[in-house]
Amino acid sequence: MDTIKRTKILKAAIKVFAKEGFFNAKVEQIAKLAGVATGTTYLYFENKDDILISIFEEEMIPIIESMRIALSKKETAREKITEIIFNHLEMIQEKPDMAQLLEIELRQSSKFIHGYQGTKFKEYLDIMAAAFAEGQENGEFREDIQPTIFKQILFGAIDQLSINWTLSKSKKIDLKLCADQIAAVMLDGITNK
Repeated sequence: MDTIKRTKILKAAIKVFAKEGFFNAKVEQIAKLAGVATGTTYLYFENKDDILISIFEEEMIPIIESMRIALSKKETAREKITEIIFNHLEMIQEKPDMAQLLEIELRQSSKFIHGYQGTKFKEYLDIMAAAFAEGQENGEFREDIQPTIFKQILFGAIDQLSINWTLSKSKKIDLKLCADQIAAVMLDGITNK
C-alpha cells in the first residue's frame, strides 16, 4: 500500500469532514480533494467511518507525543495537569479543522460511538490519570479520589469548553488563557480558603 496516497486521503478527509460535516461528506469529495480515484480510497479504507476513526487514531499520535514532551519539562503534578489542559485547548484553537473533526464530527459516527476500542483515546486519558496519581503520591492531591474518576472529570471539563468554542461563531474566548482557571477549579475547588 502507498502510504503517501493514504496520507493524502486522510488529510483531504479532515478538510471535507470539517467543511461538509460527517453525514454530508461523500467519499467522492474526499477522493477528489486527495487527487485519487474514488475506488482507490476503498483500497485503504472500508468506508467513511473507517476514514474518520483512522484520522482520530493517527492524529492522536503526535498530540500524545507532544504532550509527553511538554510534561517531561514540568516538575509538579499541578504543573503537569495545567499543561495537559493548555495543550488540549491550544490544539483546539490552533487547528480549527481538527477541532471540528474531534469535537463534533467524530461523535456523528455510530461506528466510533459503538465500536471504537479507544486505544489512543485511552492512552490520552491515562496521561491525565498518571499526572493525578503522581500528585497523590507526592502529597499534592487528596488520596481519596480515584485517578480514573479524575481523568473523566478533567476530560469532560476541557472537552465541554472545546465543544462550545468550536461551535461558537465569534471565537472570542482565547482558550489557552482558560487553562489556569480550569486547573484552579479542578485542583483547588471553588471554596474560599
